[in-house]
Amino acid sequence: MEGLDADGYVIEYAIRDRLIEARARARTAALLRQANDLRRSKRVEGRLTAFGRALGNRARNVATEIARIIRGRARITKRSPLSLSARRGS
Repeated sequence: MEGLDADGYVIEYAIRDRLIEARARARTAALLRQANDLRRSKRVEGRLTAFGRALGNRARNVATEIARIIRGRARITKRSPLSLSARRGS
């Protein structure tokens, strides 16, 4: 009976070692995935921030151009391109 107990004991420890190694590999893989996701999320955040800045700059430029056109309409002369296109119906 002692031989069977010793074999069972060795097998039990072998199984425990394998489980510990599998858990360590799973933890390492999870940490690597988390690190990769963090890097990707930072890239996405940077792209969205850049897009937001560009969108804000474009909106300011459009608002400035609209204001300039509205102010400039009072000074349209007969020979200006705006008055010619208005006469043609374009």
